[in-house]
Parts: sequence; structure tokens; C-alpha cells
Amino acid sequence: MNGNGGGHRSKFGSLIGVLYIGHTSCKCLIYATRNAEVLTCHESSLEPLSPQSGWVEFEPLALWETARLCLQTAVQNLIILDINPHDIVAVGVCNQRETTVMWDRTTGEPLCNAIGWCDTRTSNVVGSILQRVRGKKNYLKAVCGLTVSNCFSAVKIRWMMEKVDGVRKAMDDGRAAFGTLDSWIIWMLTGGVEAGVHVTDVTNASRTMLMNLERRVWDERLCRFFRIPSNILPEIRSCSEVYGYINDGPLSGIPIASCLGDQQAALLGQMCLNAGQANCTIDEGMFVLFNTAQEIIDSDHGLLSTVAFQLGPRADVYYALEGAIAHAGSSIAWLKRTLALEPATADPMNSSATGLFPDGTTNTQLMASFCSAVSSPVPPYGEPKAIVSSDSQRAGVIFVPAFSGYYTPYWRYKARGMMFGITLQTTPQQILYAAHEAICHQVREVLESLAKDCSTWPRLTKLTVGGDLSEQRLLVQLIADLNGVQVERPQTSTPACLGAMLAAGLATEILSIDQFRQNCVPPIDVFNTAFNSSQRDMKFRRWKMAVDRCLNFDSVSDSEPVKLIGDGRDPDSYVRCSIPGSVFIVSSFVLIVAAQLLKQHGFV
Repeated sequence: MNGNGGGHRSKFGSLIGVLYIGHTSCKCLIYATRNAEVLTCHESSLEPLSPQSGWVEFEPLALWETARLCLQTAVQNLIILDINPHDIVAVGVCNQRETTVMWDRTTGEPLCNAIGWCDTRTSNVVGSILQRVRGKKNYLKAVCGLTVSNCFSAVKIRWMMEKVDGVRKAMDDGRAAFGTLDSWIIWMLTGGVEAGVHVTDVTNASRTMLMNLERRVWDERLCRFFRIPSNILPEIRSCSEVYGYINDGPLSGIPIASCLGDQQAALLGQMCLNAGQANCTIDEGMFVLFNTAQEIIDSDHGLLSTVAFQLGPRADVYYALEGAIAHAGSSIAWLKRTLALEPATADPMNSSATGLFPDGTTNTQLMASFCSAVSSPVPPYGEPKAIVSSDSQRAGVIFVPAFSGYYTPYWRYKARGMMFGITLQTTPQQILYAAHEAICHQVREVLESLAKDCSTWPRLTKLTVGGDLSEQRLLVQLIADLNGVQVERPQTSTPACLGAMLAAGLATEILSIDQFRQNCVPPIDVFNTAFNSSQRDMKFRRWKMAVDRCLNFDSVSDSEPVKLIGDGRDPDSYVRCSIPGSVFIVSSFVLIVAAQLLKQHGFV
């Protein structure tokens, strides 16, 4: 096969479909492989459930139904466009990582709802594990690359085993199957109970805390540590190979030829293929991945070691250092939804269109047009709007969105979000601006950790960004300003899907890296910093002060009495009753008496 697709192809040549299952939406894009043009896309929202505070879960069958509908609708759109669906030669799967699904392989029924990646119900499990290892959160890091945290799949499996009726029995009977979203969707696509293929890829497996990072196999020591039977785990494959064939529907018989976690797929789609390149994806959460090629770097500064990609069963494995930030777009969505905050109406000619910055200057780079590969629904954090003004910068508001703990670089699961600097004059625009600044400061924390862990590597001077929130040009400029790096933004809203398309094209030999680089890489917008180092450092010092308060949110025991100055008495009595205060009063009285006596005897 080749990119021209032969004489039976339409004018667009060979096509590749990508099915993306995220945290808030599911979409199917169909690409023309010759130039990565998106011919059609169908997107449907997902409905996370939150039955209790801190819980985020999904109904697995509802996820599957949404994914199936997206795939079928995208194919129907092709027919409407008079494009033959038989031109689709492969399908790739790309997914939000760590969300954990458990199902009965004999009936196809989920054993419970899937637990979302940012769910905090496992805090007690994490606490008991940390107690076992005497608080050493990096106890398993040398083997799996990950720190002990709520977000990884192993602790979610443990919670299911301990709290959900029927899970342990299904494991004992050999009926239970575990998977991240990719495993569940591929199993259903390939036939489920009848013929389903139970697989995952190295990128998703590396987020479970159960895979040996160096050998890329399930590690029996890790399984014993978590007391998880290894027979529930899927087979680990590379990111680019044929896993199986779609069993039913309009694409029956089409191979599933790629599978990647969304952050690694974005790294691939933005062509960060070489050591020392980094990308930052800003969606609900935010993740920075730094390509370390074949070197596994064990971070001492809060970063995670993970698989970046393996483009074929016999291909080299690339690794990455990752900084994980739990809340980015979700924090802005929370402010708008829960606190009903909306920025004041701004003149677009004075802000978002011309790039007006807090100091009143403009940047012509923000005049560059943005073109999106697809038209997608408005993200939950809203349309891009003006987020900065001189008042916003002078307000001094700091917002730390540690809603479910603080991930990189501290990994403190008990930390909680806080807001500082609020006055009666604080405006919604100032609070929203603080939320955008928080995103930028957290990027800096990751980049500083990278610089410490890779001190012998060339300094990172360029960062590639993507994701829904990167469509806000002012935010991207703010990242450049507060981090002192050049930021490049490829003109596509779906870099992860682009990476999954490339991997599927490589597996089916429709594409090569050189072809993709020549014909499929989108144009980029470039943002250079407009701040000097003293401006950046001043803001960052205040941010670090606020973060310290959040990290120590749980430092006071529930049983410890609250200590009030003076126990509610007159504040001055605290001084009078203290030893230094008493000494001061007595010594002052003595000095006064001595002065009077000296005066009477003529010495003064």
C-alpha cells in the first residue's frame, strides 16, 4: 500500500480514522493521509458522574455507546460528502490515560463504574500504602517510574477490590478483566465476549504502576505489592501495530493499527521525536512531556518517568520525563460554573485581537490567525476571551487550584486549593486572570524540575503547546512571558489525534516519518517572551509562597486545639502576662524610680 492508495481510491487517497476518548468528550476524525486534512469529524460530550465529593466516574457501557456512535456518524458524514468509506485503511485509538475499567470477560458487563483519572476516592488507599513504606512516595519509582498517587490505575484497582462487591470474586473466578479506556474500547470494537482482543500499549501500561518501565512487561513484584492478580491485565504491545480488526458496523474488517495515551500521542503529533524536545498539552489538566530518547531518567525533583512511544514491535522505545498538573482548564471551568465568574466585557480591538498586555503594550504576534483542523463544541471553560488588563496584573490575586491534591513537583495528595489577595475591590476578571497565571506558574515549576534533573542537557528554550486551552492566544503569550521560553503552537486543535493517525499510518505502511514531516505537519504560530527575568521572578516568588500554604493545609491535626492569641482576651494582655512583657514593665518602673532618686540627690 502507499499514500496514493491505488486507482480505486477517491481523490483524497487512503484515509485513516482516529477514535479519541477523552475526559469530557469522545470524537472520531477521519484524515486524508496524503496531507493530514481532516475530512470529517463527529464529537459527542461525555458525562462524568460525581456521586460523592471528589468522585469522578463513568458508565463504561455509555462510554462504549458514545464511541461507537462517533465512529458510525463520522463514516456517515463521509458518505454525505460523497467519499467512499472503503478508502479507510486503518483506525487508531487515542485515549485519556489512567481511567480504570473493570469488567466481566464472560458477560461483557462492567463490574462497576470506571474511575476517572482525577478521582480522589483512593486517598485512604494511598495513605495506607504510604504508611506501609514509611511515607516514601517514590518507593516504587525505580521500577515503574511513578510516584504513589491517587491518579494511577493500581490504587484504583485496589479500591475496587476493597469496596465493590463482586470484584474480588470475579478475580478469584478468573472472569475479571482490567483496562484503561483503550483496552475497554479495543476489546469492544474487536468483538467483546465473542472475540474481543484484550490489549493495551506501552504508553498506557506505563501509567498503571504495574509495568516494569525498563523491560515493558507486567512486573510480578509490583503486582504482589498491590496484591493484584496478573491474570486480569491486558497484553502489552507497541503503539504502532495491528491489534485486531473491527468486528461489526460500517468499518467491519478494518484493522485497529495504533493505540496511544493522549499526552504521548500529542508529543508524537507535534513531531517532538528527538531527545530534548518538549510539548505541553493544556486541556482539563495540563501535562508537559520532555523526550529523553532511550534514556530513562529517574527524577529527583517530582517528575515522572514514562514511555513516550514505540513505533512498532521491533522499534526503539522512546522515554520521557513528565510533569503532571491536575487542574488547568477545569479550574477555569469551576470558577465560571460554581462562582459564576465571567470577565468584564472588553473591547476586542483592545485586548484579544491586538494582544493588549497588562502593562499596556501590544504584541503583533498575536495578530497571527488561528486555524483549527475541526470545528468542535465549546470547551467547558468557555470561548477564548480577554483575560488580562492592567488592573488584573496589579490586583495581586493568587489562585492555587489544588482541588484534588498537588501533583508535580510535590505529589501531596492532601493539598487543597486556595485563593489569596482578595479585597472588596477584587473583580471576576482579576480572579480569572489569576487562574490563567496559575497555569503558567505550574509550567515553570515543571521546567525548573526538568532543568535540575537534566542539568547536563542543553537548556530548554522552546516549548510546543497544544490542547483546547491553547486556542487562547493570550494564555499562550502569558506562558511565554512567565517562563522565558519561546512557545510554538501548531495550527491544529487535535495534536493527539494527529499522532495516533501517524502511528496507524506507519503500522499499515501508508506513511513514513519523512512523508509525514513533509506533507502533514501544520504551520505554527510563534510566541516570544515580553517580560524580563525580574518581572517573572517577582511573580513566581509570590506564587511559591501561596503554594506553600496549600501544601501545609493538612499540617494541623483535627484533634489539635486551635490556639488563639490571648485566648480571646484583650490582645495587650498577652504581652502584659508574658515573661518578656513582665520584665519590661518591672524594669521600666525601676528605671523611673532610680531616675527620680538621682534627680532628688542632685545627680541629674
